[in-house]
Order: sequence, then structure tokens, then C-alpha cells
Amino acid sequence: MSARPYTPSAQAIVTGFFCDATKTRQNLEANQSTMHLALDRDAWLAALERIAAALGPSGQPVRLCLIGSVACVFGGMATRTTRDLDVWKPASDYDLVELKRAVEAAGLTFDPKSSLNPNTPYVQMVEAGPTQVGQFEPVFMERLGRLYLYRPPIEHLIASKLVRGDDRDVDDVVFLMAKHSPARASIRAVIESFAEPGKAQALENLVYLEVTDQSDSDEPTPGKEAAE
Repeated sequence: MSARPYTPSAQAIVTGFFCDATKTRQNLEANQSTMHLALDRDAWLAALERIAAALGPSGQPVRLCLIGSVACVFGGMATRTTRDLDVWKPASDYDLVELKRAVEAAGLTFDPKSSLNPNTPYVQMVEAGPTQVGQFEPVFMERLGRLYLYRPPIEHLIASKLVRGDDRDVDDVVFLMAKHSPARASIRAVIESFAEPGKAQALENLVYLEVTDQSDSDEPTPGKEAAE
């Protein structure tokens, strides 16, 4: 006598469907929990306000020179977000213990060295090394109580981003070039001051400035279309 083929009951089918749906939902939630939380300009400004409040009104000024994406986040690049706020230590002046307490009181991680919480933005203290910015006079941006915020000149920010030159860096370079129109020669001069291998990488990535020039030249000039 041959065995009858197994046919699942309607209840088994429904149960299996809901089990699969539950697993799918759990997988989505797990993926969402590992997504990096990135903040836009308003969210970072609120975080800096919390840091300034935690520092309190009494004491020496706390001067932080912000590098990386800060010029784009605070400069009007609508879609730019970042998970970290990079502080260039050589051009900053602060008490380490005081700043660490204020950053953590504001709900951020201070200068992580190993593991990161994907849902917590952080303040990274950056020293000269793989990251290169060159020698510069910091440019004042904002004051929040005792917290004074600075950035490098635009040509230094662009030169620094050309060292790595990933997709987001290129987008930032295009934005900064369009907004500030720094001289190409000044950017190259900054790169020439970098140590190797960053210098060679940035010089090679200068080609991205030609891309910005090409995009500018593609825009029609007034009356050109009519003449054609």
C-alpha cells in the first residue's frame, strides 16, 4: 500500500504564513537597529547646544575646530548628514575631562577608540596622521555660550577630502566648489604641503575638480540657446 502524499491543512498553511511574516518583521527590525544614525544640520546644532549647556557659563572658552563634513552640514547642503563630528585637535583648545563630561551629558559618545553604538552619534578627536588638513588659521563659525566653533579655510577642507576621495567626499567637494569657488591653485598648494601617501592620493584626485569645471561649462550661458 503506497503512502498518501502529505497535504498541509489550511491551519498549517496559515500558521506557517504568520511564522514567516514574524521572521521577516524581526529581520527588518534587526537591520534597522544596525543602521547608522546620521544627523542633519538642525540635529547637530541641537546637540552642540546641549554640549554648551553642559559646559555651563563659568570657565575658560572651549574652542573646537571642526573638520570633515561640517562645512557641508552647516553650510547649507540640504541632503548632507553625518554620524560623527570631527574635531581637529591641533587647532582646538579645551580641557579633556570637562569636554568629555559635556559631550556625554549631551547624549553623544566621546572619542570612541574601538566599538561604536550604531544609534549614538559621536564626537571624534582627530590628530594629524592619515587625516591631513595642512597648516591654517581657523575660521570662526559660531559661539554657543563658552563653546566656540571654528573650521579650516575651504581650500583646506577640499584638499583634505581629496585624500580619501570616496563618493561622499566627491559630493562634498562639488558642493564646496560651487558655493565658495576657491582658487584651484590654492587647493593644490595645500595638497603639496601634505605628507605621503596622502599627498599623492590627493593630487591624483584633483581630477574631480575638473569634473566640477565641466559641470559648470555644461550650463548654458544667457542668450546662447537663442543664438543657436
